[in-house]
Amino acid sequence: MHRKLLKLLEVEGIRPFQSIGRPFDPTLDEAVATQPAAGEYTPGIVVQEVRRGYAWDDELLRTARVVVAV
Repeated sequence: MHRKLLKLLEVEGIRPFQSIGRPFDPTLDEAVATQPAAGEYTPGIVVQEVRRGYAWDDELLRTARVVVAV
């Protein structure tokens, strides 16, 4: 069921977007927590998605809730 729903949404142009590993963008992301920067992540980089964000073609439907390195 889940795969069928995702396929239907994709056919209609609704797609999830990836936030992990890119700089925090307040127009696409909602920061819900921070964690100390360590290893491969520098301050300001998204290290975890709590909730995935979705876009409809070029329009934002739902922001991603993320954890950001500080």
